[in-house]
Order: sequence, then C-alpha cells, then structure tokens
Amino acid sequence: MRKRKGRENQGERWFARWKAYLHNRKKDRCLKTAKDSDDYEEDERGNPYLPKLRSIMEQLLPMYQLSYRDFRPLLIDTDTPPESLLDEDPAAVVLEQLSEDLNFLRISSDRPAYFSDYIHRMYEESGLVVQILPKGQDMLEDINVILDLEEQGDCSRNYMREHILYIPVFKRKWNRVGSLQNLDISIPIGYNTVIVKGIS
Repeated sequence: MRKRKGRENQGERWFARWKAYLHNRKKDRCLKTAKDSDDYEEDERGNPYLPKLRSIMEQLLPMYQLSYRDFRPLLIDTDTPPESLLDEDPAAVVLEQLSEDLNFLRISSDRPAYFSDYIHRMYEESGLVVQILPKGQDMLEDINVILDLEEQGDCSRNYMREHILYIPVFKRKWNRVGSLQNLDISIPIGYNTVIVKGIS
C-alpha cells in the first residue's frame, strides 16, 4: 500500500513537472512569436531594395520586351515624406538612380515645389522635359511603367492595365528568394510577382 502511494505521488510530481515544462515552452513560443511579428512589422516599413532600383529595373524591363530607352515611367510621389531632414526622401532616391538615360518622366505629386530643382537640372543636363501633375490627375497616356511610392491605401485598380507595369514600391512587400549568396528578389507587379535574379 505504501509503495503504491509513493508511486502515485511520484507520478503526480512527474506530471506536474511535465505540465509546468509545457506551460513554459508555450509561453516562450508566444514571446518568440510576438518578437518575430515585431521584427516583421519593422521589416514591413520601407523597402530595403530601394537603393538597388536601377539594376532591378534594368533586369525587369527586358522581361517585358522593353529597353531602358523605351522606359516611360509615371512616378507617384510618396504620401509619407521623411519626418527628419536627415532621412532620405524615397522620391529623391528613386529619381537619382533612374535619371541617367531617361527619355520620359511624369511625376504625380502634391508637392511640385519639391521637384522644381530636379526638373530644372534634368532639362539643363539632358534636355528632358519632366511633366508634373497633381495627384488624382494621373494621365496614363504614353506610360508603360508606374512606380507607386505611396505607403498608405491599396494598390489602385485604375493602374492595373495590360500594357502598364504597375510596381507598388511600399504597398506590397518585396521578398528575398533563395540562398543568401544571390540576391534574388520577388517583386510585385500588378497582380503578379516577378523574380529578379542576382541583384548586386
């Protein structure tokens, strides 16, 4: 009888320890998941591939039978300008990369004064006449690529046209694909995604 009671107590202690162990593991897993989701949210803000946009576009355009010479972008200006003067403006980052050899550019923005120096410089250096128009008045004639720098709202269905590549730079996440040695990126274009390989 005493042996039996000892075994029952030992079994109860073992069960209690096992239950405590499982409870702690579950708590650790919940904390890790919360931490991972915080990291994910942090990664969601911005686009880490923005500084590589030129080389991405140089690979992307030929996939759609377009040369850089035929590249006719509409740049939809950001809706969340940098809070600090120390932060780079995404529109400036994109324009500095894409400007060389550009034959056409239309900018849709609520802050035309911000682009006045850039527009003047482009005309002086290359003769490019940059068209600027207010947001909501997006003229899509002559456009074959839309670079949407807005962060808020959904991807507009108005931009989903057969002959236009609509690239949401911030609204949908660009993902790294494959091994860490090659920087292959999955890029959303309209309703599809395209893999761009080996960005350096």
